[in-house]
Amino acid sequence: MNIDERIERRLGYGTTTGVVVDADALSPVSHRSSPVGRGPDLERLLDALDPAFTGSLPPSMYIHGPKGSGKSAVVTALFARLAAHGGQKQSIQTSTRAVDPVLPEFAYVDLRHAHTRFRLYHDVLSAISDEPVPDHGIGTEELAEELADTVSGRMDVVVALDHTAEPASPSVSTAIEWLSAVNTRIVPVCLGREPPTSINWDPEVSIEFDRYRHHVLVELLTTRVSSGLTQHAITHDQVREVSEWAEGDAHDALAAIMGAALHAEQSDAPTISTADLDIGIEGVPKPCVSLGRVLALSESRQRLLYELVSLSEPDRASVNAATESIAAAPAVDLSPSTVRRILYELADVGLLDRVTAPRSKGKGRPPSRLVPRFPTLLFRELFGQQ
Repeated sequence: MNIDERIERRLGYGTTTGVVVDADALSPVSHRSSPVGRGPDLERLLDALDPAFTGSLPPSMYIHGPKGSGKSAVVTALFARLAAHGGQKQSIQTSTRAVDPVLPEFAYVDLRHAHTRFRLYHDVLSAISDEPVPDHGIGTEELAEELADTVSGRMDVVVALDHTAEPASPSVSTAIEWLSAVNTRIVPVCLGREPPTSINWDPEVSIEFDRYRHHVLVELLTTRVSSGLTQHAITHDQVREVSEWAEGDAHDALAAIMGAALHAEQSDAPTISTADLDIGIEGVPKPCVSLGRVLALSESRQRLLYELVSLSEPDRASVNAATESIAAAPAVDLSPSTVRRILYELADVGLLDRVTAPRSKGKGRPPSRLVPRFPTLLFRELFGQQ
């Protein structure tokens, strides 16, 4: 945080009601322009991209590691900075003459949203083109031709493909096949959680991100809460407690703190209490699905999940009970059978767990209930703001 930000934050103390100053600073699905605690990993990425700064084609890359290890945070920040320099000439003096290599274009694409050929071509083209790209009225092949023409006129393009191989995202090999069909001068930088041996692709460079070490995660959380919460809203001991509980996962740690802060605001508390923190932690299941996956769903499916997490415990006691309650909600215009089918589909892709409910008296198979695998407190808040 720079000095101006610190001054502006203090000027805003008197006008803030509640403990949250900047929800975006706390959100696990938002990334800061200067990531904390990943300097060595950033240097490894820059080393791999170094040929691009001297006019050569950089290598293809696969960046892998567990959820919440900072892969997306580092790559989005780096590619945003590099995109600002893309296509610019850089004067480099050699022993014989001065040359002016042109930097490639850099583009970041989230495959949670660009999960089809059309969407992938559209998002890459939007990132490197000066002209608006239509969402409708153009076919996939037309878009491919336009992207090919644009790449040919822009020299090299380096594309970061984030969140590969998730249930709703294309695999690494599929995404690369789609891009290589357009132009071989598009260099892929893929991000995923699977080890390199499992992706059916042989990148030129592989870079592994480990989980955050405890003291580094504490530093990251301290930086985020200093921007997102009012002064003294959370103690250093509470931050350390969340860091230990999260076991190196920044996503889960931020989700727990933001959930605790939202609960504190509901009671107009000036600080986050031990009870608030406990509730925030309880709102993040273990293992936890990234909230970004949930927010990438269609609005209608998010609505069903919102209704599900808003139900009382008796209404969530079984799939049948939840289905009937959700279908009866004023904002839902679906039949119970359709609601049940979609809920099962969401369970099949890992967003919900089907858990056998305690057996009641009598014979027969005990009912099952649906348990969310994502941060429920935070999801309810974010969906309610849409």
